[in-house]
Amino acid sequence: MQKKVRRKKQILRNKVIILRSSRELFHKKGFYATTMEDIAQHSGFDRRTIYNHFTNKEDIFAALISGILSDISDIFDEITDEKTSPLDKLRTLILKLLDLYIENSQLLNIFMSEYGINEIKKKRHMSAYTLKNIHAYKEIESRLVEMIREAQEQNLVVNVHPYILAGVLNELILRSVIVLHNHKGTLRKKDIIQDIFELLGRNVVKAQG
Repeated sequence: MQKKVRRKKQILRNKVIILRSSRELFHKKGFYATTMEDIAQHSGFDRRTIYNHFTNKEDIFAALISGILSDISDIFDEITDEKTSPLDKLRTLILKLLDLYIENSQLLNIFMSEYGINEIKKKRHMSAYTLKNIHAYKEIESRLVEMIREAQEQNLVVNVHPYILAGVLNELILRSVIVLHNHKGTLRKKDIIQDIFELLGRNVVKAQG
């Protein structure tokens, strides 16, 4: 019994090391330039150990994205329970997502590009893990849409289709993170936050009073 417990713990530790090493390599070399051999060498395992846990690097990437999506879902859970207005919830969401996107910018940029592929191509070329992540992302998108609808019902934001606003909001955050990354040293996070809310205040949020 103890051997089984130790074995499970070892498997979990190995998986954590593989995921951490992969994440470091994806950030350093890029996803497409990283090979399973690179991951094996960087993690200190042989390739057989890597393949015991993951079929290919796409599955490793999917596992990393799954963790990020879980964190995003947790953010929505936290904000949904807050006793504040829909507009305040959207503001809080933007700030929390911005932090999360900054931390995971490269991985999310790759995932979002894959998410844009047409449905037929997805089913033919994507792993079950990746398709599961895309489904999870759609669920998150639906929660954002519902939050926007609540704000629209209270006449707090413009009456544009909520899925369009959800896409604009998400793209705005992602693009802001890219700009912040490309202008390190000359641009600060608080500048990005100010610009985001300036843009939304002028074009999305309705004047109150």
